[in-house]
Amino acid sequence: MKQRLFLYVKALSDFGMFMDNIVLNVVVFAATGSPTWLAATMAARTFGGVLASLFSGVLADRYSRRKIMIWSDIARGVLILMLIPFPEPVIIIVASFLIGLINSFFTVSFQSEIPQIFGEDKILETNSLIARLTSISLVGGFIGAGLITDMLGYEATLTIDASTYLLSAAVLMKLKWKSSNSSSTKLLGGIKEKIRSIAFDLKEVYLYVKLAPLLLMLNIVFLVGAFAGSSHNLGIPLLAESIDETRQTFYYGFIWGVWGIGSVIATYTLPKLKWLTNSRLYIAAFLSAILMSTGFIIFLSNTNVWIIFLFAFFTGIFDACFTTLHSTILQKSDNHIRGRIFGVGMLLKSFGFALGFIVAPVLLEHLAMPQMVWILHGLLIVTTITVCIIMNMYVVNKQKSVQEHF
Repeated sequence: MKQRLFLYVKALSDFGMFMDNIVLNVVVFAATGSPTWLAATMAARTFGGVLASLFSGVLADRYSRRKIMIWSDIARGVLILMLIPFPEPVIIIVASFLIGLINSFFTVSFQSEIPQIFGEDKILETNSLIARLTSISLVGGFIGAGLITDMLGYEATLTIDASTYLLSAAVLMKLKWKSSNSSSTKLLGGIKEKIRSIAFDLKEVYLYVKLAPLLLMLNIVFLVGAFAGSSHNLGIPLLAESIDETRQTFYYGFIWGVWGIGSVIATYTLPKLKWLTNSRLYIAAFLSAILMSTGFIIFLSNTNVWIIFLFAFFTGIFDACFTTLHSTILQKSDNHIRGRIFGVGMLLKSFGFALGFIVAPVLLEHLAMPQMVWILHGLLIVTTITVCIIMNMYVVNKQKSVQEHF
């Protein structure tokens, strides 16, 4: 029961995160009417994640991951409440940066602690449940934010949003489990020593990944996938406005809601695929990335609502598959370095998003939104196919080397 409650706490935090994601974006876009301001809001959150990624993995390996999650939830709740009387775009952008920073600390600590609580042999099953709960939180958070904002205003939405974070923190305070890392580790004295320590930790991650070329290839795809992700995150609210400007919030939430339903179905299916082991995890992850990008390209190039919803649904399936398989592969790394591995993964994701939110608005100044999506997601498809070819060559050469040895 304790283990399941731990996952439901994460889902509660996700619910709050998705609510503030949509409501802050809508408030900024409504106030400015500018895709550039919208992109800046999304980018600010991402840049916060980039900065935190440099330290979140180190902290997750050295300090109590449970306490990091508790304080992250409290900080997010207080920050959201402070936005209610100050909904100006500039203040929202600053808050989005801080939220992105705090989200990184919470996520890395949470992901790193999963194998300790649930066991190494249940990683895929646990990650599927996490992805399922995350998708449910996404559906509820996005649609709920749209409906509540329409009926009661953004103040009510932000109040409910903040309460989910604070409730999550309260539940985590009641939960106890045996953690392999200790919160008693002292910080190295002096800034110089801290920098040396961080540099050493990052070097250790580099050496670890260097011995696992398949993991390196997966992270390359993950980086490009985050870069491409900026196109559909920016494109969906613009698509919703083009469908019906007076009901933008409704379609914005509903498109993501249908996407989330597809994700939920994927999380039920993945644990039943018993053949998903070893190198097949990589193959399935790469195939999911290609199909995910294809789906985004198709529905963001349409204005027919039924085509949009249909392909948003299928895109959600493969997006959830790629995310779940990526987490599963990373969690198979050794526990002593797992926090830093996830920290690097979060860094890649945040950096890719940040770079994408710089490039995507520039492309929108010269191209239509569907063309922007074609370019960024097309890059992901080409990169993934290239990585698959390189991976196949690596496996073949490794097999030949083993045969020659014997």
